[in-house]
Amino acid sequence: MTTLEDMPQSILWIPYLVAFLSIVLSSTAQILLKILMRNHTVSLQLLSQPLFYAGFLAYGASAVLWLKVLAKLPLTVAYPLVSLNFILVAIGAAFFLHERISWQTFVGLALIFGGIVVISR
Repeated sequence: MTTLEDMPQSILWIPYLVAFLSIVLSSTAQILLKILMRNHTVSLQLLSQPLFYAGFLAYGASAVLWLKVLAKLPLTVAYPLVSLNFILVAIGAAFFLHERISWQTFVGLALIFGGIVVISR
């Protein structure tokens, strides 16, 4: 098993890039499914909606990428990165769903980001 210490410095950032892509896909899935559920209820009718499949495809791709991350990064480094979902979903909700981000939410998201930076170093 390859560890971070065994990797050449020039490719050390690749697992972080894969983690970020996984997190973006997971956040995208949340936004897509929220858009879908604005006009639908939970029923079999969802199976006829393209956004249903797009959302779950994004989740599936995210999971596959996350397995690659888990193979390369220690869990104590990788898992805190998942907290980026909170930030990306809030940004996506504001941009695509026109949801309001309160100052309390903004402060909380800034604290989450600060925590990710501290843990990842």
